Amino acid sequence: MSGAAGLRVDIGSPSPALPGFLRMHWQGDADVPFQAGDEFPFEDRAVEVIAIGDFIETLPRAGKMQLLLECRKVLAPGGLLRIEGSSGTGELARIAAMVGLTPAARTLLSDASQVAQLELNATLGNAVLEVGKRDRQLASDPLVSILIPAFNPRFFLACLDSALAQTYKHIEIVICDDSPDSAIEDFVRARANQGTIRYARNGARLGPRGNFTRCFERAEGTFVKFLCDDDLLVPSCVASLLDAFRHAPDITLATSRRQRIDANGQRLDDQPATIPVVPSDSVITGWTLANSMIMVGLNTIGEPSTTLFRRADLLDRAPVYFGFDGDPGHGIIDMATWAALLLQGDAVYMHQCLSSFRIHAGQRQHDPTKLQRNIGSIRSLQAAWLALGMHERLPPDRLLVKPFPSSFDCVWQEQGVAGFAARRIVRDAGAVRTGARA
Repeated sequence: MSGAAGLRVDIGSPSPALPGFLRMHWQGDADVPFQAGDEFPFEDRAVEVIAIGDFIETLPRAGKMQLLLECRKVLAPGGLLRIEGSSGTGELARIAAMVGLTPAARTLLSDASQVAQLELNATLGNAVLEVGKRDRQLASDPLVSILIPAFNPRFFLACLDSALAQTYKHIEIVICDDSPDSAIEDFVRARANQGTIRYARNGARLGPRGNFTRCFERAEGTFVKFLCDDDLLVPSCVASLLDAFRHAPDITLATSRRQRIDANGQRLDDQPATIPVVPSDSVITGWTLANSMIMVGLNTIGEPSTTLFRRADLLDRAPVYFGFDGDPGHGIIDMATWAALLLQGDAVYMHQCLSSFRIHAGQRQHDPTKLQRNIGSIRSLQAAWLALGMHERLPPDRLLVKPFPSSFDCVWQEQGVAGFAARRIVRDAGAVRTGARA
């Protein structure tokens, strides 16, 4: 990494000022006036090192999260965030992890950050917490794991064939078979020579969430794409979503428009959840997209088959990979997981339809008991989100957006959520009908 020194910022450290640091403070000697809760006046990825004083300990949890989100946004890849203080690191470390910052010891810090780290340790002593921002730039053709948590053989072969037909070829297809008979295994055997397929039959029935977990744990790819056994991918799906990570390196989730189809594969009309959130391909600030989804109570981002994300972004949550801030999200495994990923980074939404979500009578979401459970899970997810205070920063009908792909000097623009008025008429049952099946 480059050894050139970048911008250094000191936020609220006690006097004297740190040499070589731009001083952000609420006192009269500040280079940049600052109050907790303010947005930072720096471009994304422009700051090499941030030092934060122990005032952060006095902030409520929501205030800590907002401050660390701003830090992650402006930090350069390989940048260092150092937090002073006297209390334990537990809460700050958890919040830092939630917003996508990693322990400095596990981050490939830039040369300039390493130099600053040594200087700060010599000047101030050891910090309460040191975290960094990983370099997420994608320059190669990584292995992508298409994960099929299989149970129902009725539509499985069409599902598998859509995975095998991907134009991006560096993939593995991981199938965990939770069904009671050999029908799915027979289909896999018939396609065994058409691609890299890793099949395993579960020794005992795991259920949807357990089968999702087993698939995830068996994956070897850098990126993960779930594919439910009754859904379909268009041939360019993986290639298009992976391309998002090449051109928008701070994203943690790529998704697209999806279409509803019936048991015969015929297209169904959009419902409030499937109306595209933006009118064209866009990069969306992650927390604003999560805020819109959660506060409206609709999965506007997509079912598990719709998205692509890095496996590493969930690995440290073992053994409970899918959930949000301690809430498991029963019945809404997708919404809870997207919320967790979107606090760690941004998203790309592609307006082209890249997957199909099948609606048929055999699905669990048609069970009234499951419907009520899922409504309760949405309410729990909303409560967890409200506790973080993110809803206060921007109304749920607004997003922070850039065009995709974006030029270097492109700035975030506030934009209304497309079709928001249509979404507001459906809160409970509609949210569940278009939710996850795990």
